[in-house]
This record gives sequence, C-alpha cells and structure tokens, in this order.
Amino acid sequence: MTIGVVGMGMSGLRTAMLLEGRGYDVKLFEARGRPGGRLHTIDEGHGTLYEAGGEWIDSDHFRIIELLKEFDMEPEARPTWPQRVVFRGKTATEDEIWNNALEDDLRVEAAARELCRDLKAPAWANTDHAELDQRTLGDFLREHTQSDEGLWWVTAKYRSDEGDDLDKIGLLGWLSGYMNYLDREGDVMSAYRVPGGFRGLCEKMVASLRTTPCYGAVLHKVSQDEGGLWLHFERSKERVDHVVLTLPPPALERVIFEPALTVRKRCAVEACGMSRAVKISWEFDRAWWIDDGWGGSMLNDGPLQQTWDGGLGESPVMTAYICGSQAAEWARLGDPVMAGLYELHQLCPQASEHFVRGWWHDWVTDKFALGAFSHLAPRYVLEHMEAIALPESRIHFAGEHTASWVGFIEGAVESAERVVKEVEAATG
Repeated sequence: MTIGVVGMGMSGLRTAMLLEGRGYDVKLFEARGRPGGRLHTIDEGHGTLYEAGGEWIDSDHFRIIELLKEFDMEPEARPTWPQRVVFRGKTATEDEIWNNALEDDLRVEAAARELCRDLKAPAWANTDHAELDQRTLGDFLREHTQSDEGLWWVTAKYRSDEGDDLDKIGLLGWLSGYMNYLDREGDVMSAYRVPGGFRGLCEKMVASLRTTPCYGAVLHKVSQDEGGLWLHFERSKERVDHVVLTLPPPALERVIFEPALTVRKRCAVEACGMSRAVKISWEFDRAWWIDDGWGGSMLNDGPLQQTWDGGLGESPVMTAYICGSQAAEWARLGDPVMAGLYELHQLCPQASEHFVRGWWHDWVTDKFALGAFSHLAPRYVLEHMEAIALPESRIHFAGEHTASWVGFIEGAVESAERVVKEVEAATG
C-alpha cells in the first residue's frame, strides 16, 4: 500500500514518519527545494541565524515538544526580559502595564471565559451561537474595553496571535481557539524556540524516513480511477493508492481534481482565511538592546507593530513582525529593510549606529503559501469548518488549517496524527 504525501512542512513530514512507522510505503513530494514549508530557518553564515517563518512554541504544545524530544532536542526557553510596550509616546513594560489597559485586558478575558462556558467542541457544533460566528474579534474587543490604551493593548496582543487585523477574525472561531487556553497557568504563550532553528528538526525528520523525497514537485492535478490515483506534477506523474495533501488552502485551490472535489469541500478551501504577515530581520554589530537594559521584545503602536531578539546564533539579530493591512503596505515599499530600520530608529536611536545588514520575508506573496498561516474568518466556522478536513474518497487533507490548534505548529502535528488514523481506517 503506497501513500503519497504532498508538502514537506511540519504536517507532511510528521505524516510521512507516522505512516512509515505503521508499515506503509510513502512517496513524499515538495514544491520547494527544501523541507519545512512555512518553517524556514535562515543561515547567513558567520553566526547569523534566524527564523524567517514560524518560530514560537507555547509551553502546552505537547505534540511538538515531544517530537523535539524524539530527536534528542530540548526546546529553548524564551528570555525572561519583560516586553516593552510603547503607545502614543508612553513607555511601559508588560508586567507594569497601565492600570486602565490592565483593567480592559481583564474585562476581555472575563467576557471570553463567560462565552466559552456555553460552547462545545468541535466548534461547528455550536449552531445555536450563530450570532458569534457573524461577529468579529475586533467588535468584541471594542465592546469590552473602555480606554484607548486598553483597546490598543488587547488588539496588539491578539493581532500577533491571529496574524491579521482583528476585523478579519470571526468571534466564534477565536473563542473555539480560546477554549484551549482556559486551563493555562503562568506565562505559556511563545515560551520556547527550537535551538538552532526549525531547519535542524526538519532535516532530522527527513533523515529518519526510508523514502527519498522528491523536491521541486509542484502538484497540478490529482486524478482518480478505480485502482487508485495519479499525481500529476510539472514533469512527471506518480501512482499512489491514497494521497495526503498538506498544501495551504490557496495552493490547494490551484490543483485540478478529476473527478472534481465536492462543492462543500471547494467552498471550505476557498473560504479559509490566510493571515497577512511579514518579517524584517536586522543584524547588528552588538546587541544594543541588551546594553540598554531590555531584551528586544516590544509591542508598539507604530508601523513595526512588534519586535524581539530573533538571533539563534552568535550574531545579534532583531526581528520585526507585521500583520494585516500594514503588512500589505510594507510589501509595496521599495526597500522594507531600510524603511524598517528608520522606524526602529525612531523608537531606539541606537539601531542605526549598530546596523550591519537586513532581510525581508513576505509570506503574503510567497507563491507556495500565499499567507503566513490560516485563521477563522467570520461565518467560516458554521458554514465551512467541518468540511475542511474531511477526506474525499482516496484523498486526505492535513495541515494546521485542518486542526483544532488552527494557525499553530502544534496544529500541523495534530493534523498529522488525525490523518494517519484516517488513512488506517480507509485502508483496513
């Protein structure tokens, strides 16, 4: 029994590992020339190492943490420096945030917890809460905050998680994810990174496989007959018994299916929201933010939105993360790296003095992703979410967009575990 796996991001690699572990023959395909997909560690040499894509692991993302341990890798704890917060020229830290912002944050949390009391899993089972699916997270935050500082603070925090403007995020979808957080204690969010970056983990996963991956394989068509499937690539086609597609939804839209996917599935794929997010990374000749008494992590109301110490090697690197409509504006600039350095200089004048070089990574226009990760748009949960992961005959679907941990690396691993059980059930 041969199973094709298309896409060598985290979900595809984990799927291939689990399938081989259960005795299946696997054929593994990747459009890029490297494994990892939207996990992309950049090594510029001379100790300059950083993540251009997915980076952080929450402390209760047990699947990805256990996967690291399988390869004798220990997650690296985030530095404990308090995050700097800048709003309208006023500076604070996250552990000493302004009282009105803290009060608004607590109001939002209390209101979210109250709504979650009446919700159930899976998210699409909440048909009696259709009004929540029609509302946006932005509406919810405006309703439960009373100060400008508080509205900005909660918006900045949740925008970072969702990767887009919060009027693009459905309230029911967000609450279904918030339910994963209800039992959390302490500082859980973005608690860990992978030492040396995700590239090392992905390479170890590839090395553990019996199959030899095929790179540069851009899937164009999937055709079925009574005996199995043909996977049609630019220069070849491959025969498999079943296939697991882990492509992001916009890439999946470009694949031709014969026979066609059901209308329900096609609508779910087309309606799946993709977050607009970009990264800018700058190398400096010294970690001036450490000298200045803070760790580089900052939320601000300027164009850069968010920064942190992004260095994974010896060279000092600071990374900025920008989401939503502002990310689209950055993409139109002629030199986002230098424009970003200018904005950073306005907040931290030392930046220009110690700048060495920089890089720009735009996941919105990346031709194999067309977005950083998925999110649950208004009306998506009740109209489409149930269908996104359902198999169609011998075709199976995985990826973070098919998981309960939507948008997270944990969700990619979760989807692999689910789809392998699905394949086993289908193949007897």
